[in-house]
Amino acid sequence: MAADDTTIGSAIDDETRRELVDTDDLLPTGSAFVPGETPIPDYQLAWGITSDDEGDPIHGEPTADDAERELVIPVEEPGPNEALLYMLTSEVNYNDVWAVTGVPVSTFAGHDRDWHVTGSGGLALVAETGAGVADEGRIAVGDLVHVYAGKFDALSPKAGRDPMFADFRIQGYETPDGSHQQFVTAQATQLFEPPSTLDLTEAGSYILTMGTIYRALTNTLDVEPGSDLFVEGASTGTGRDAVEMAVSRGLDVTGLVSSDERAERAKGVGADAAIDRTQDALSGAMRMVPNDPAAVEDWVAAGEPLLEEFRAKNDGELADYAISHAGQEAFSRSYQLLDEGGRLTFYGASTGYEMAFVGKGGATTPGEMYDRSALRPGGGVLVWYGTPDGIEGTTDEVGEAAIEAALDRRARVAVVTESEEQADAVESAHDVEGAVSLEHLAAENDAVAFEPLPELPKPSEPDALAATVGEYTNKLFKPVGIATGELLATPNNPRGNPDVVFERAGQNTLGTSTMLCASFEGEVVYAEAMADRRYSFYAPQVWMRQRRIHMPTTEIFGTHMKNTYEVLKMNEEIERGVFDVPRTHLVDWDDAPEAHQDMWENNHEEGSYVINHALPEDGIESKDELFAAWDV
Repeated sequence: MAADDTTIGSAIDDETRRELVDTDDLLPTGSAFVPGETPIPDYQLAWGITSDDEGDPIHGEPTADDAERELVIPVEEPGPNEALLYMLTSEVNYNDVWAVTGVPVSTFAGHDRDWHVTGSGGLALVAETGAGVADEGRIAVGDLVHVYAGKFDALSPKAGRDPMFADFRIQGYETPDGSHQQFVTAQATQLFEPPSTLDLTEAGSYILTMGTIYRALTNTLDVEPGSDLFVEGASTGTGRDAVEMAVSRGLDVTGLVSSDERAERAKGVGADAAIDRTQDALSGAMRMVPNDPAAVEDWVAAGEPLLEEFRAKNDGELADYAISHAGQEAFSRSYQLLDEGGRLTFYGASTGYEMAFVGKGGATTPGEMYDRSALRPGGGVLVWYGTPDGIEGTTDEVGEAAIEAALDRRARVAVVTESEEQADAVESAHDVEGAVSLEHLAAENDAVAFEPLPELPKPSEPDALAATVGEYTNKLFKPVGIATGELLATPNNPRGNPDVVFERAGQNTLGTSTMLCASFEGEVVYAEAMADRRYSFYAPQVWMRQRRIHMPTTEIFGTHMKNTYEVLKMNEEIERGVFDVPRTHLVDWDDAPEAHQDMWENNHEEGSYVINHALPEDGIESKDELFAAWDV
């Protein structure tokens, strides 16, 4: 039987399932599969979301709204550099939940399929290989592999620096072909031999989550042994993983938790200390910096008990590093906890996407900040000139110094000024690519407004969030980006995104600057003292694009997922027993929506979850044991 057009991508009924199985067009879930011998069917089962008759995606909570459905879809052919995999298990993570609920944006915006299969990573048998994979010889039919969810353009020159810079996408979230299906096509670069110390349930459970932490610590933070680290949500999930992995690198870890029981849990994986955010002394402290400038001083004071407790647990010092993932309500305090020279990284924002912080003291020269950044000769620099509060006329001494320091380093410089008079003065005095005034942009477009990021709706209100962010980008980011992009464009950077944006302490345009600078390699630098002022930015532009913010005495670095080399090194350390993977829960195929609903409601148990596609039982140690349990 061939499934017809009305069946493909639709929720499958029992009659259709029976007919497809009876004609060998579909394998029942849990089926034994011997690569090279068992025929590959034309169709398969998958968990995902679909579109309605008008082509609009059907989002909602996995079980409460029945948004997640078991679908029947075709089995795809692998491309030359791909393999077709028979999935044994697939990772369950928050990407699945965001895709099903459509929070904060619909994943259907990135593709034109009528369905979207979730799932990022897992464990599989190689069922078929493309010609290029077969010729290369690293991956062969029959291999047991675990699947890294990062897809990228392996032929891009940027892949030589970091695969994540080369059209990187998360399979199952940014692509519609996730691992919660029986057969998955994956690039050969996504496939790894699992650590021999793990059983098959564990082997497909951890790459997305633990790999994110591995990159955050070893690459983004580049931690030094003996340093103090603060970790949000340190008793569960990626916070728990961060504690154990940081301890393996010789860091002293203090975790933020929500109960005495969770404090003991964090200490159980190596944390030196824990701070209970629910204690009376911190009542009202764990909140974002308010938008009202008059309330900033009181907000700072409300955080002093947190700082005092951290110092008491860390020999009077504040944090050298911080790992944030809980969103806007915790981010502000995590930054406040940074000591001089401290660095914060974050990779998520579940409680909200407006990241705000109160700046710290200290000042230096523009040249010093360029040297701390990755600015190269020929790189593009955007300088804000004349825009901060209190600057009048055409002279901006810090702006002048920023322009000259960039030119001294043979950078190409574009300038944004407040007035036309300032733009004319800059172009007359400096060999810049050009200067654009906000006055001129406003005259051409009434929507232009020199404003900070507004207060954002919660991620659970995706339509309102998208509208607010869209309105903000139309007011400042797009007009400035288009005008300066024309000045800095190159053949390899046709949009002209600057490599470095020189920001100003006397204004809050960080939201725009973090959108303007180049993805993955872009940096924002400050040289002036920032103490007692509020700054804010839109979180996904920094964490998903891995942009970096350098300030005179502290740094904020976005981090996201991991690259193939980091997966390889992480697996080596797991095999050597440097750190463990979390406890893994094996979820029946039919219970996938319930697992996602528990995650959405934060009711899931400690540890990792995997959907069981075809393991006969938990605890199987090897492929030979698997085949024996299948009786093949």
